[in-house]
Amino acid sequence: MTLMDNSAIERIATPDLANDALTLLEKYRSNDDVVFFIGRLVWQGEMTSCAPLLLHIAVDTTRRKYARVAAIRGVMSVGDAALKDQLWEAIASDPTLLDRAVFAELLEWAPLTLAGVELVLRTLDHVAPHERYNSTGLGYALHKFISRLPVMADAADEHPLGRLVDGFNGFLERGPFVDRGECHVSEEFAWLMPAALHAVDRLVAARSTTALQPSALAVLRNTPALRFWRSGDIGEYKTSLAQNLPRWRELNDLLYWTSVAVCRAQREAKGEVLRDDWQMAYVGHFWEFGPEDFERCLGWVTEKSGDDRFIALSRCLQLYAQADRPSAWLAPLRAAAANDTALSDFLETRIDPKPNPAMEKMDAEHRRWKRKNDARDRKEKKDRADWVRALQANPDRVLHPAGLNSGDFSSDQYHLLNSVMRTGASTSREDGANWRALIPEFGEAVARAFRDAAIAHWRAYRPTLRSEGGDSGSTPYSLIFAMTGLAIEAMEDSAFARRLTPEEARLAFRYITWELNGFPDWFEPLYRAFPKIGREAVTTELGWELAHSLGEQPLHYILHDILYHAPWLHAEVAPPILDWLSAHEVPNTEALRYCLNILAGSGTAPEVLAELAADKAQGTTLDQQRPRWFALWVDAAPSAAIPVLEAHLDKLSPVEGSRFAQQFIVALLGDRHGTGVRTGAYRTAEHLKALYVLMHRYIRVAEDIDRLGKGAYSPTTRDNAQDARDTLFNMLAEAPGPDAYAAMRALEQDHPEPKYRRWMAVRARQRATQDADEPLWSTEHVRDFAKASQGGVA
Repeated sequence: MTLMDNSAIERIATPDLANDALTLLEKYRSNDDVVFFIGRLVWQGEMTSCAPLLLHIAVDTTRRKYARVAAIRGVMSVGDAALKDQLWEAIASDPTLLDRAVFAELLEWAPLTLAGVELVLRTLDHVAPHERYNSTGLGYALHKFISRLPVMADAADEHPLGRLVDGFNGFLERGPFVDRGECHVSEEFAWLMPAALHAVDRLVAARSTTALQPSALAVLRNTPALRFWRSGDIGEYKTSLAQNLPRWRELNDLLYWTSVAVCRAQREAKGEVLRDDWQMAYVGHFWEFGPEDFERCLGWVTEKSGDDRFIALSRCLQLYAQADRPSAWLAPLRAAAANDTALSDFLETRIDPKPNPAMEKMDAEHRRWKRKNDARDRKEKKDRADWVRALQANPDRVLHPAGLNSGDFSSDQYHLLNSVMRTGASTSREDGANWRALIPEFGEAVARAFRDAAIAHWRAYRPTLRSEGGDSGSTPYSLIFAMTGLAIEAMEDSAFARRLTPEEARLAFRYITWELNGFPDWFEPLYRAFPKIGREAVTTELGWELAHSLGEQPLHYILHDILYHAPWLHAEVAPPILDWLSAHEVPNTEALRYCLNILAGSGTAPEVLAELAADKAQGTTLDQQRPRWFALWVDAAPSAAIPVLEAHLDKLSPVEGSRFAQQFIVALLGDRHGTGVRTGAYRTAEHLKALYVLMHRYIRVAEDIDRLGKGAYSPTTRDNAQDARDTLFNMLAEAPGPDAYAAMRALEQDHPEPKYRRWMAVRARQRATQDADEPLWSTEHVRDFAKASQGGVA
């Protein structure tokens, strides 16, 4: 579909379009492009009625990134407080890896409270890993969030910014750590250090006592070490700490002595003694001392004990040297050390220093390390510049790399692919298709050579399928390059599918299961052009997945994508799915749910579904799946299925019967996230009434869970079941005609809950009134209505 830009949407987005937007959203909720468009329409048009449905999309981990981003913005822009809380709680509680760009959008709406910070930290715990060259906007969003958080007065009960620093430091202290004992920072979460430093910088600038707490001190202590040992590997954040921290004497001194304590522990672990602060000072800490601090540091020499006296004296000697060795300082120095012979000897050797082999060795090692880091950075910049010039001089080396076998991937192609993918957030295997992004740095000739090489590569490369033993958990860059070429060719040639030969089409279909989210955009047009080859490719992988879907292992292969991303394919795959289900059990509950939802939306004849469901409901060996088979049977052939269902429930114990009924009704009507398209044969007054009464017997009102006014929660099967039970009556009440009226009149007498019977009478009268407002009835209509009302419903 063609998407409109924001200005065009803004011109048409008004609240009076809310009903139309909601209708479209309900109809096309599985289409991410539609969700992205309508999500923007909702927040710009303030369409509050659309927010609940957008919530379900926002928390759905199977949806593509941009659809979730649009849904989140829609909910947060127009949803009420309860809905926003529910969205945050659902995402924070879901352990599934969260796309960093989705989290970045969510951060824009994070509450600036202690509770908001807790939600951010809980969500951060399962965010997708950081990739150095992949820009997702998360770092920028974290800095914005930090800038907006208030710095509370010291006497305040809650300190959101301080809690954020605590949380960040918790991540930074998770092992494994950056190499060398001097850098005790998490390898995985080192990317968080700039954000943590920003938060501490704000606390220091405000002189908040929270900056004196252990977490803030740890961030201040570890940042210089990370910069020293990982120069260039993390993003930087420019702070005012170099000016503000030394002026705050209490913090400056506290940071110094905690740095001493940590360094001493590290040295003692190696069997070494720490008596000189040069062993920690070389990395460039935030603490700082000048000549004006000499007397305070000299006081430490007498106030401290043990090796800390040596540390204090070494700091005084550093200041003595910086001040060009003033003679007036010598007497106070000697007086401070006079009562300890070892300390006096230490002083005299430093006043008239002799070469210290250990210190010289350490200094030399650190200088070499710094030179190596600087040289590496310079070399990387020079090598890239030389490489760019070489490609510009000979673009053909990109298109026709020397010495490669067919299907191989050259170093030039790899680095160009990374250069393209670095220009945006990764959402697809086809993100490298924006080859024109190379033009500013490399020029058009190199960019076009990359484009042509990618197009040629997909024909030379041959992906391995899961049915052939391939591992879809690991995607080689050569495969991504091939998918890039396929995407480019399909986007730039409207007749792409028609131009391929059958063999080329067969090869192209091998790529469909490797897409990150759903299927490639070119899949449907290619399938339409080559239906027989496409059907063979799909059913091969589908059959493999059904045969290998065991236990409760998560499914992330072709079955899931067919259900959620290719409704046009449901009718095509329905026959092989039916054949498989007829001959086999499917132990994996999710696999069965996917299959039945595909069948329900495929147009398969109700009698075929009923035959399969009846056989499985009464004959399956997997008891946990029996409720779902009964649901399909009732949906397709209620007259035959409901009596058997009732008999089955009667044979169960009260607890087992309630559990079975809950699972059945949720499978039939769906949970709060909706369900697939159904046959709906049970939606008659007779069957709705029968099901409603039956469900009330086993899902008792007295055991209902009351969630009203109790905050956000994750719905359980019981929550969904009681909602579904009540939905049965709503369906009945909304059905026009004498049958519905007679059914409600009958419920006045035989509703399982006596307190509901009076309400049944009220709804029956409402139904009669609504029917009376319809166009005038004929004599036959009146006679039939009266007869049905007197006779009731069987």
